[in-house]
Amino acid sequence: MQVQHTLLLVITTVVLVSARYVAFTDCGSRIPVKSVSVIPCQLTPCELIRGDATTFRIHFQADETTGSLSRAEVYAVVGGVAVPFALDVPEICGNVHPECPLQAGMWYTYKKYVYIPYTHSRIDFSFRWILKNSFKQPVVCVEIPVRIV
Repeated sequence: MQVQHTLLLVITTVVLVSARYVAFTDCGSRIPVKSVSVIPCQLTPCELIRGDATTFRIHFQADETTGSLSRAEVYAVVGGVAVPFALDVPEICGNVHPECPLQAGMWYTYKKYVYIPYTHSRIDFSFRWILKNSFKQPVVCVEIPVRIV
């Protein structure tokens, strides 16, 4: 029994150490964004490992203008130029907790696993995440400094 508790403590510590709230720039959110985290992330900019997956989480509060969230768009912003970064499943519902439909005043976490292809160049840039409502209006926009290694 003691071995199980020790193992659980070690696993929890590893997960907490690898998860990090990161500094982000709000690029026009219409609703409050409380935090952004990247897993794994040990330093800023967060290092995204080619050939591996990274988890991004955005914690936000819905309001009456949020409506139904529909799609996420992601861009790599390099030298001021936004280049689309393809998501395997861009739909937001199914990646948000608590689940859709969103209710005004409640806090939600959007969580998305992103695979970084090994073919990507080693480069520093900002990841711009935009969450859009059913009217295709951006309600969340954050930029996170990252480095592909």
